[in-house]
Amino acid sequence: MSYFTEVLMPTLWARLIELLSAPSANPQMFWIITPLIVTLLVMTFYFGKYARDELGWNTALGNSIVLLFVSIDLMRYIFNLSSPGSVINYELHPISTIICIIVAVEAVTLMFTSFFKALPKTITFLICAPLPVNLQAYLAISIVYTKITLDWYTLLAVIVLFIILYMIIKILQLTERLFIKTMRKQSLEDLEEEKKLAKQAIQEAEEQKKEIQEIEKKEKAKPAQKKKKKNK
Repeated sequence: MSYFTEVLMPTLWARLIELLSAPSANPQMFWIITPLIVTLLVMTFYFGKYARDELGWNTALGNSIVLLFVSIDLMRYIFNLSSPGSVINYELHPISTIICIIVAVEAVTLMFTSFFKALPKTITFLICAPLPVNLQAYLAISIVYTKITLDWYTLLAVIVLFIILYMIIKILQLTERLFIKTMRKQSLEDLEEEKKLAKQAIQEAEEQKKEIQEIEKKEKAKPAQKKKKKNK
């Protein structure tokens, strides 16, 4: 129990803060993580609005390509750690290089499995979903750019971060659906009100038409009455 309260939780919390504050430690990260954040937000609100839609093989393929682009950017970053850039940097930073290779291999593997539909749909869509893919990419970027220690605490912090982000996404999607439902309800109420007003306008127009017809009949009847009086 003392290990849990005195070692595990403080270390886990510190590592979680370290992951979240990684972009502030190295602002260059913003250039690569901004598209990941935008993609995650767009996909979150998309599936929030179209809840019945599923990921799709083409989207799974696109998400795996994102990992490939990330691995290429990480390779570029390691290459340019010295001035001028050098291939020797890959040897001087073995952990970062291994992470780049792992991300690249995973990206290529997911690309082929998605392209050829080699794995069951459920497994592929789970692995290639926006949150797992973008969170893996963020972890790799954080480790390479800021030298965060890759250990069990980091992996556990990523799991905690995944759960937190998953809950936030679900709350955002639920809020979006409630907002859309409210707007649709309001639109239906407005439509019903417009229908009532239209019916009232039609009734008033018909009444006015009847009044006009009655006036016209009376006007036509007056000459006939005058002729009868003259004949008498």
